[in-house]
Parts: sequence; C-alpha cells; structure tokens
Amino acid sequence: MAIIEEEEEESLLDHLPKTYTKGGLKTMPFIIVNETLEKVASYGLQPNMVIYLMKVYNLEIVTATSLLSLWSALSHGLALLGAFVSDSFLGRFTVVAIGSISSLFVCPNNSAL
Repeated sequence: MAIIEEEEEESLLDHLPKTYTKGGLKTMPFIIVNETLEKVASYGLQPNMVIYLMKVYNLEIVTATSLLSLWSALSHGLALLGAFVSDSFLGRFTVVAIGSISSLFVCPNNSAL
C-alpha cells in the first residue's frame, strides 16, 4: 500500500504545471518599438528647440546647438547610470515608486508657486 502511495505522489510531482516567466522575447518587440519612437521624437524636437533657444533666450545658433548636444549626452549617460543603480541596489519597484513620487513635485510653468 505504501509503495502505491509513493508512486502516486511521484507521478503527481512530475506533472506540476510549468511556471511561466514574464518578459523575455515576448516583451522585446514592445521595448524596441518604444525606444525607436522615443528617439525619433527626440531627434524631431531638436531643430525646434534650437529655434526656441534662439528666439526666446536670444542665444547664438552655436551656443544653442552646443547646449542641446550637452543635454542629449547627459540624458543618455545618466540613464545608463540610473539603470545600473536601479538594477544593482534599489530594485525596479522602488525606482518606479521614487520616480512617480518625484514627478508629483514638478511644477509645470510654475503654476503651483
């Protein structure tokens, strides 16, 4: 009787449902399309930003272009640094919570002041 129960238990353990992992190749196309469209939007805004900096802030074209190039370099570099810190020390949910809370403190057009 004990041998039959052990065989039944082993057969039940062999047929446990497979655990499915999230992410991987299923989400990769969405990430690639998202990043591609973000780059297209960013590069499309740069000429408009040069004109804005020249008209509103009275900057020379060389200064405006240099400023935007520096901004682009810093934003790409700091994104890599932030990803490293997030993955190594904080974890994804903590970083999402910090980002969500910090975005509440941004005052567009100083309307909250």
